[in-house]
Amino acid sequence: MEQNINKDIFERDISIEEFDHITDGVEDHVFSDEYLAGKESMMKNSYKAKISKLGVKVAAAAAAVVVASPFVVNAAMGGELFNRLWGNEGKKNVESHNEVVIEDGKYDDKGNPVSYEVTFPKIEYVAQDPEVAERLLAGKYTTEPVSTTIGDTTVTVETVVRDGMGIVAAYTVERAKGVNCYVYSQEENEAKGAFFNEDQNIMFGFQEGHGKIWVDLEKSTDTKLYCYEYMTDSYTIFGAEFAKPITDHITLYCVEFTDTRTNIEKTLTEKGDTSYIKEEKSIVIPVADKLDSKTFKSADGATVKISPIAMQWDSTGGKSPKGDDIDSVNKFTITYKDGTEYLVYDDDKVASYGYISGTYNGFIVLFNRLVDTDNIAKITINNVDYKL
Repeated sequence: MEQNINKDIFERDISIEEFDHITDGVEDHVFSDEYLAGKESMMKNSYKAKISKLGVKVAAAAAAVVVASPFVVNAAMGGELFNRLWGNEGKKNVESHNEVVIEDGKYDDKGNPVSYEVTFPKIEYVAQDPEVAERLLAGKYTTEPVSTTIGDTTVTVETVVRDGMGIVAAYTVERAKGVNCYVYSQEENEAKGAFFNEDQNIMFGFQEGHGKIWVDLEKSTDTKLYCYEYMTDSYTIFGAEFAKPITDHITLYCVEFTDTRTNIEKTLTEKGDTSYIKEEKSIVIPVADKLDSKTFKSADGATVKISPIAMQWDSTGGKSPKGDDIDSVNKFTITYKDGTEYLVYDDDKVASYGYISGTYNGFIVLFNRLVDTDNIAKITINNVDYKL
C-alpha cells in the first residue's frame, strides 16, 4: 500500500484519538471539525493537548523565573542561531523519497504488522545572511536564556520570536545520563518532528502554541539536544474563548511523574487523577514585541497575512465555499520583485516549511527561511495571485 504524506496536509476527516496517535510519518496536521471539538473541550478544562495525555491540568500561576547571565543571542553566536532556525546550518536538502512504515499496534488478518509505503516530499533550505536576519527580525527576539529543571533534565529556552500567527522557539534539553525524553531522528525531522518518549517520567511544552519540534542532529549530543520548535499561535486559531493572547511572555509548563507514563497509563482509572504527579510548574518566558506583518489580497477578497517567519491564508473573502476549501490547496509560492521564487509547497513534490496547520478558514504556515516582506511582488495560492 502506498501513501503520500502530502495528501493528508489538508485532510479533515480525522478524529482526535487518531490525531494524537499518528504514526504514519505525517507532519502536516490540519484540524478536522471532530478534532477541533475535542481540542476545545480540552482547552475549556485547561488541558494542554500535547502534554496532557494523562489528564494533567495546566498550572494557573507561574513559578519563579530562573534567568541565566544575560547575553545577546545572535552576537554571541555570530549569526549561527538564526542560520540554524531559518537557514541551512545543520540542515541538508532532502530529495523526495519513499519509506516503508509499520503501523504500531495494527495487524492484518494473518497477524502480520500493517505496513505501507510513504512518499516524503522534497525539502529545500537556503543559507541565512546574519545581517539580513537582524534587519528582518528588527530586534524583536529574546536575548536572555531562561532555564528550569524537571527531574534530572534541564530545559533552557534561548530565544523566542513571534508574529501573532506563529511562534518560533530555540531551546536546549540536557541530562547528564543522556537525554531520554524525546524520540527523534532524521526521519522525524522530515515528518512530524520529535515527540515525547512514553517510557520516561517528564513532559514539558509551551502553553500558547502547538507545532513541530526539529532536533539539530549535527549540533546535538547524547547529553544535550538543540531543539527548534515551529508553532502556530493558539489564540489566533481558537480565539479568546479557548486561549489567551500573548502579551509579554509565553509559558513553559513542566511536569514530573512518579513513574513512566507507560506504567501510569496501565493503572490509571480516573481521568483527572493527579496522584501520579511528583512536581509541576509553569515557567514564564519573556517575549519581545511581535513582528510586523503585511496583508496581501486577491481580486475576490481573500487575504494572506505575512511576516518574515509565517503567513496566514484566510479564504473568507474568496469565492470558494467558506471552511470547505482547505483540502483543495495544492500549491503556494512567494515571488519576489527580482523574479526569484520561494516555492513553499507543491502537492506531493515540495514541502519547504517548518510547520503547517489548518485553521477555520485557511491555514497558517511557519517558514523554514526568513521572508523579506518588503520585496514581495506577489503570493500565489492555487494559481490565484495575492498582491498589496
